[in-house]
Amino acid sequence: MPLQSYYHVSSEKGLSSVTSLIVGSKEAVLFDPPFLIPDANDTVTWIKNTLSTQNQKLKAVFVTHHHPDHFFSANPILEAFPEARFFAAPYVLAGINNEYDDKVVYWPSIFGRENIPEKPRKPDPFEYSFFILEGDPDSPVHLLGPVQGDSVDHTIFWLPKERTLICGDTVYARSTHVWVEEVESAALLEAWQRTIQLIEHLNPMKLIPGHIESGWEPDVAADLAHMKKYLSLFGEKITYAPKKAQVNELYEFFKNSFPQADKNLDFFLGHLSNQFGEGGKVWEENRHQNAGERGRERLQGYWFS
Repeated sequence: MPLQSYYHVSSEKGLSSVTSLIVGSKEAVLFDPPFLIPDANDTVTWIKNTLSTQNQKLKAVFVTHHHPDHFFSANPILEAFPEARFFAAPYVLAGINNEYDDKVVYWPSIFGRENIPEKPRKPDPFEYSFFILEGDPDSPVHLLGPVQGDSVDHTIFWLPKERTLICGDTVYARSTHVWVEEVESAALLEAWQRTIQLIEHLNPMKLIPGHIESGWEPDVAADLAHMKKYLSLFGEKITYAPKKAQVNELYEFFKNSFPQADKNLDFFLGHLSNQFGEGGKVWEENRHQNAGERGRERLQGYWFS
């Protein structure tokens, strides 16, 4: 029997991040816990309801990348399922460690202490490139990475038998603006576009994005088309533009180019336009990974050419 996959969308306040669950005959694995405690509590209820009729155990929780909206409120989930291990690829854990001390101070100042754990759990390093759930040896789950998404050093999780891909923030659904604030160089943009090419060549039948608004459904073709358009326009308007555009010009351009994406505009477009617009205020709090210093070989070393 193939592995089953499900997803749960966080609140708009929690940036509509996606937590996904794969369920086998005896065990289940979760990916990307939410940002905020209330969303994590809702996720605990969702997991219990999803697994209640099938009697599987939550075996592990994985993180796709270092951004806090994909792991900060793992604590309530791990407390509800104490037997579950908490994992990330070593390069993801390194990214978490690079910014952890600053992030645990910064985000409670934005959302309030009641919404952010005082000490978010860090994952343990997962040293393998795949894992197998008990009872399902013919359905391995492969960790592909590091690849570029809205940050450096993503893991995407590929289920070849099921042709399902858990994307983290390498893919945003067409309902949502894309976090491009950390695409500081042409090499980073090219690396992200290469990730999208990789995903297309895998030819998934089901794709679970890192963010989607409530009421929308993932769509492989439409969401990949959204990503290709967004990154292409970003390149034209910012990366390869002959001169810097004004802050308001960038904000309005991306807002009007993607009218269906009408949530969290201040977060996504406010940061985009200030980071790259003439005279904008750069979010220095988010400069931890030295991403702009990475060259093509480090970002795309997996792709021989």
